[in-house]
Amino acid sequence: MRTPRRAGNLNAVLEALATLRLLRVPGLPTVPRLLALASLRHPRLVPRALRWKAASRGLGLVVARLVAWEGDPSMAETSSGVGAGLQSIGEEQGRAVRAQLGYGRDPRECARAVALANRLFDIDASVVATGPDEARVVTPGCRWSREPWWGPAPCGAFSRYELGLVAGLNPLVRLRYECKRSRGDARCVGVYTWKVPPLRPSPTLQPGPAAASELAAQAHSSL
Repeated sequence: MRTPRRAGNLNAVLEALATLRLLRVPGLPTVPRLLALASLRHPRLVPRALRWKAASRGLGLVVARLVAWEGDPSMAETSSGVGAGLQSIGEEQGRAVRAQLGYGRDPRECARAVALANRLFDIDASVVATGPDEARVVTPGCRWSREPWWGPAPCGAFSRYELGLVAGLNPLVRLRYECKRSRGDARCVGVYTWKVPPLRPSPTLQPGPAAASELAAQAHSSL
């Protein structure tokens, strides 16, 4: 008969072995799940060579999808059509990460995933926790924002990739943009929260000294 302690030890071993399995996400290099988890928790530690490898694979996926969408009337070759396509890629990748790693449980984990995606494109993104159920991804702006050919339309298309990634990770998490360089702001800030704030137990009010004495007297008189 298996005891609870043995069952717990077995589960721990199985979980450890699972982290050694490979993570397969469309448009990204195949890496051990343990490495993927470490990269999500500490995006700054991802080697530059791995960042460029991921970025080049992602670019190849985008080009292949754009070619496939050329003959699709619903995905016309406009900024909105490209944005919709990038959003669908983000959702696909987010679902793969959630299914294989169980990642994206709260707004902070979703913010970390987007920060890592930004760093793959050499964008200095950092996650700032601004509350128990809120996080921000802050960047000085992408490299493209300093180019004359960049503007609100391509920025909006790329933002839809981030929105799709969050939706794939956790459809209950909301992403909104507080600041954008393409709108004239000094930096870009994305805010991650729950779409519906979770219910929290109300604090129990303790009666003051006078009220406590009155309650005690009432209880004594009822005896």
